[in-house]
Amino acid sequence: MLIHANHSQKDGKDRDPLLSTYMGPDVDKKFNDILVSLGRIAAKNAKPVIDSIRRWRTSQQETLSGDCIRMHSSTSSYAAGRPSRNQEIVAALNERKSLASIYIMCQALIRVISSVNRDALPDAIGYSLEETIFEQFKKPDLKLLAQSHNHRQNAELYATLLGALSNLR
Repeated sequence: MLIHANHSQKDGKDRDPLLSTYMGPDVDKKFNDILVSLGRIAAKNAKPVIDSIRRWRTSQQETLSGDCIRMHSSTSSYAAGRPSRNQEIVAALNERKSLASIYIMCQALIRVISSVNRDALPDAIGYSLEETIFEQFKKPDLKLLAQSHNHRQNAELYATLLGALSNLR
């Protein structure tokens, strides 16, 4: 999934769109319904649901399509008069994609963890989640947190996810 915002140059077209504006609570009914469904399924089958969410997140690290890069290259002020800036565009789009996939993963895991009881979460999965999430807090990039609202949102979601895990473990 990649965020395609319809902002004008004046509105900061090349700035990261706020993820909560597009995928925040109560913004998209279908997205909320999917999260609720994941929670219901996880209540009886937590391990496969959590594994699927984590595999999905890993799959989002694949490279962007050439069409996507060309579209953004032709409309981005990054490229205005500087065709050699394609690498900057690719880096910016990959960063947006990464932030969006982390946001979605955290939302889904929060819903899943909040929907399962203590016995439904295998110790190995709980430990693995704790380890992965705590890793995000060990070495925070304070500069990115200060500069990017989406980085801060994701850090807050990780904290919420840790809180949900602490209720179970």
